[in-house]
Amino acid sequence: MVKRSSRLFRYLWGGQLISNLGTQTSLYGIGLWLFAQSGQLLDFGLVAMVVQAARLLALPLFLRVFPAWPPGRLMMLCHATGAVCTALLAVVLLGSSADEPPWLLGVLAIQALAAVAEAMLVVRLSSLIPLLISDQQRLQRANGLFATVDGLVITMAPFLGSWLVASQGLGGVLLLDGISFLFALLSVVVAPWSQARQQLDWVAPGASNQLMAPRTWHRLLALWQRSCPARSALVFTALTAFVYASLEVLFPAWVALAYAPERMGWVLITGCLGYLIGFAGWRWRLGQHWRTVLPLSLIIQALILMGTGLQAFAHRHLVWFGAVLVFSAALPVVMAALHQAWVTLAPRDALPRYFSLRYGCEWATRLCAFLVVPLLVDFGLSPALEWPVWPAWLTESLGTGQGRVMAIAIGALGWVIAAGLSWKQCCLGENRSNVQAKGL
Repeated sequence: MVKRSSRLFRYLWGGQLISNLGTQTSLYGIGLWLFAQSGQLLDFGLVAMVVQAARLLALPLFLRVFPAWPPGRLMMLCHATGAVCTALLAVVLLGSSADEPPWLLGVLAIQALAAVAEAMLVVRLSSLIPLLISDQQRLQRANGLFATVDGLVITMAPFLGSWLVASQGLGGVLLLDGISFLFALLSVVVAPWSQARQQLDWVAPGASNQLMAPRTWHRLLALWQRSCPARSALVFTALTAFVYASLEVLFPAWVALAYAPERMGWVLITGCLGYLIGFAGWRWRLGQHWRTVLPLSLIIQALILMGTGLQAFAHRHLVWFGAVLVFSAALPVVMAALHQAWVTLAPRDALPRYFSLRYGCEWATRLCAFLVVPLLVDFGLSPALEWPVWPAWLTESLGTGQGRVMAIAIGALGWVIAAGLSWKQCCLGENRSNVQAKGL
């Protein structure tokens, strides 16, 4: 039965990976297309903001309407909805012309509907994994595979979307998205559901669970007050969501402005290689020590981001691509460790609700990043760097070339990670002091 459950998980994971990669590639392709037309980073972030808002709206819908649905039926509905949305986007975008631009509100509404379907799919699958796989070693590997979806999308989708838009136009992006939905739908149809039916008979959360407060904010507050591991999980989830979402906007824009077009392809290759290295490390040994490797990986990523803001590394190709390789290798490790933390934290009878809270926190933070970061860059950092009051040594170290504003903003994200890790250490020190005081 264990092998059969693992087989079902692999079918569902493969469909989710293909579907999410196609959806996010389309998202970034359309966003970069809008950015190329206007030159404003805010236009790039507008599509992502709408998608994140729609995902948040999907969480109450999932908890109130769809928990009792058979998982296979819900996943088929989500994939089919995404495929229809892709077809509608093709009609709206490819039917426009230079004299008659596409109806932006219509494009955003279609992508919002696709985001709702994707959100319900992610929450449903994430809450099924601990039910399908009970062995802890297999569960750690499965969590690594599931985190592969987010890690691989963060690594590949921005650059794959920009490359497809530049080489094939919007038609190439939408074609990839449509094909991905067809494969994902097929994976759900042929998955061996009947062989793992016993594991899927999960118990709905009871009325006594304090996380069943009517509002998401109240549930998050209850989880925050529950324990130090719960607070740590929420902080690291919000921290990584903000930093990675900011990079999804800043890094492709920086590369597009500051370097030749072919660098996008090399970044994609380097990022994929680094990701595979990190994923292999998780499956080989790192997954067994996830509590230690999570903060260590974040420290490494913080140092890399801090170096991005320095002009000294901008044209040292070996150092530059080496940083991309190492940062990408840490991505699946961080994502898998975070998912393992939530699996460890959530009771078996409240998995959908806990993972709804996890993704509510993550998607709300990503929405904040997509809104705040473009505004800060376009209307805060860019004008500030033009002030004549800065000392010469500072402008020389940060650089003033094209795209340096994006690079400096990326460097600031490293300090955001450092601040989050410092809070974690302070929290641990305070808990130790409280324990010692109680012992005395």
